[in-house]
Amino acid sequence: MIVLGFLAGLFLAIKRAPKYNITPAQVQDVAFYALISGILGARIVFIAQEWGYYSAHLNEVFSLRFAGLTSFGGLFFGLASIAIWCRRAKVPFLVLCDIFAPAFLLAHAIGRVGCLLNGCCFGGVCPANYPVGIHIAGDERLHHPAQIYDSLMNLVALGLVLQVEKVRAFAGQIFALFMMLHGLARFIYEFWRAGTAEQVARGAASSTYMVISGHQLPITDAQVMALVMILAGGIMYFLFARRTQPEARVAAEPKLEVV
Repeated sequence: MIVLGFLAGLFLAIKRAPKYNITPAQVQDVAFYALISGILGARIVFIAQEWGYYSAHLNEVFSLRFAGLTSFGGLFFGLASIAIWCRRAKVPFLVLCDIFAPAFLLAHAIGRVGCLLNGCCFGGVCPANYPVGIHIAGDERLHHPAQIYDSLMNLVALGLVLQVEKVRAFAGQIFALFMMLHGLARFIYEFWRAGTAEQVARGAASSTYMVISGHQLPITDAQVMALVMILAGGIMYFLFARRTQPEARVAAEPKLEVV
């Protein structure tokens, strides 16, 4: 499903690239590096997040099964690889970010279906008559299909950013909007997933509440990261819009000459 998500996102990025004066070949080149670094980043950040477990099971750190990934790590490492590629290719970073932001939303939505098929990242227990409840291995109770909720929210976000793109006013607008919408989707998704025990051998929590000075907070570590994304996206939106001077917009508009 990760591969299918990548291919679907790549197709969308290639289709949209000419609007930004970027060639399909350039999109394919940077997408390859973003995929490799994104998967590695998703694994590295997951291991760091669950170091309490992996420190006692070092033999699993380098497992080729990649049993455990986090989307935040994939996103941040992928962006880093795009930034490096843009610097070498002398391509504006924000332009590539605007191109790949909707592609990431589509790929993430498809990737979450993989979570459903893998039996991970599910939600908490739901009523026995819940029409879309799912069974988890080793548990007779029904659980919320939180993976699909997340997919649907990201597809809604995809539709919104593509609509905004039709009237795109400044570089980085789509990326900043993506940061806010994807962060919001993840923040909401965590309410279904928080505290749910994974049915895996190590029995780790699928999403853990934060603990400060021995006190458990009603918010998860992932929700904190999501709030950071939302805030960062809002700040970027404001700064990128402000950097685009009104005079420059007027100058770029066609003028009618009265004869």
